[in-house]
Amino acid sequence: MRFFLIAEVRFSKPLSGLNEEISKLLGDSEPLLRRGAPQGKEEEACRIKNWEIRGDYLRVELESGRYVRAHDGLLRLCKNLSQQLGRGHRIGLREIRVPQYQIKLPGLWKVEIPHPLEGEIRETEEGVELVLKNLLEKHLRERWIDRLLSGLREKPKEEEFKPRVVRQGAIKSSKFNQDPCHVGVKLGWIKEFPGRGQWIYLGPMAQLVWTIEELIVEEIAKPLGFQEAMFPKLIPLQVMQKMPGYLDNVPEGMFYVCPPPRDPKAFERFKDELRLTRKIPSEELKNIVKEPAYVLAPAQCEPFYEIFSGKHVRLEDLPIKMYDRSGWTYRWEGGGVEGLTRTQEFRRVEFVFLAEPSMVVKIRDQVLDKSVELADKMGLTWRVLEATPFYLREGVERKGEIVATYDLEIFLPFKKNWLEVGSYNVHMQKFTKSFKIKESKGREIWTGCCGFGTSRWACAFLAQHGFDFGNWPALVKNKIGKVSEVLR
Repeated sequence: MRFFLIAEVRFSKPLSGLNEEISKLLGDSEPLLRRGAPQGKEEEACRIKNWEIRGDYLRVELESGRYVRAHDGLLRLCKNLSQQLGRGHRIGLREIRVPQYQIKLPGLWKVEIPHPLEGEIRETEEGVELVLKNLLEKHLRERWIDRLLSGLREKPKEEEFKPRVVRQGAIKSSKFNQDPCHVGVKLGWIKEFPGRGQWIYLGPMAQLVWTIEELIVEEIAKPLGFQEAMFPKLIPLQVMQKMPGYLDNVPEGMFYVCPPPRDPKAFERFKDELRLTRKIPSEELKNIVKEPAYVLAPAQCEPFYEIFSGKHVRLEDLPIKMYDRSGWTYRWEGGGVEGLTRTQEFRRVEFVFLAEPSMVVKIRDQVLDKSVELADKMGLTWRVLEATPFYLREGVERKGEIVATYDLEIFLPFKKNWLEVGSYNVHMQKFTKSFKIKESKGREIWTGCCGFGTSRWACAFLAQHGFDFGNWPALVKNKIGKVSEVLR
């Protein structure tokens, strides 16, 4: 990267007559602008290209590489000038403005200039030029530029992110070839709720989902030493902000919750209009409720990381392994809702763990191995794909041969396609950094999670085995046991 910055620094008095002194101050500042650059990389540090006095302004042009970036160099320079001119001439610094900041990025990049920053993007033969305009001092001091740059992602080659099948189970024959959603509605196993992408699971379907969750707990969670926890599903925005890739990447995929004022009088007009019109006064409601303060849990593992947020843990006390199956998960799918395979409210069992790096990988792989064993016992046709999670898809943090994510898919005969039912993730330091989870002696620790979409497991199970209880695998029939009559 190369950085080219034009700044206008305004002082409390005109600078006329101080050319020689300012020239000396700027020359003396050169070592300050190089401080922090690694040995042998001094050319990558900040340096002054040009400067000019204009009344009470100092116009200065700075250039740098990736070390001591131009905006950081500007702040150092201004601090030094302010101290020296204040001491010798009682001239104070009043304002720092950057009319133009050009950043050259070699190669192909995904670049957007987020609001409220201004600027333009230019593509060149060498790469991309990002030209920011009218930057203020607060943008520099509050590290807006660094956050913008840390969010830039190199454009991946298209083939890099195509999932690759790495394991596949035996192909099982299936006599059933219908959409389980349509059949389930006809049989009264499920009923669509007025909220799009929501379903009421009635007796048989509820028993099947619950049975699958019990099998996951008994066949996977307990043998691997996971402890059950009950996580909140109403997630404060300040917690969600720490989740990498959610609010900053897919804010359109969440349900937001607006708390009301705890004041009955605030709702008087709302209640009056509702009684009078028998229609929900939505506009009035918008004026009453507060700004969004929560989201409905889109990941289900958010509370686990918050337990350790800002804290130190000891490697000797790890691994910590928990699972949660205490409620629903919520994702706004918009127009992507489809039957039972893509819903906006769905059941999940979520495994989460914290450990040293090799142990996190081992735990993830153990959970995956147990999962495919369970799929085999349930008589399902399955496959495992190597994938890239959305929070790592841009700028993949890959260490050696570690695979960040495996997806477990089950075949849907009626669609002649596959349905993802599980995701098995190694986060590396992505979450420990964002939640500021540290090891007491500075040793590296990672997190991981494995999500089982049990609503999807049930849908895929029915898609392959149908609704005749007598044709179901013994493992499921024996587990359901006493409620088998309900399913006949």
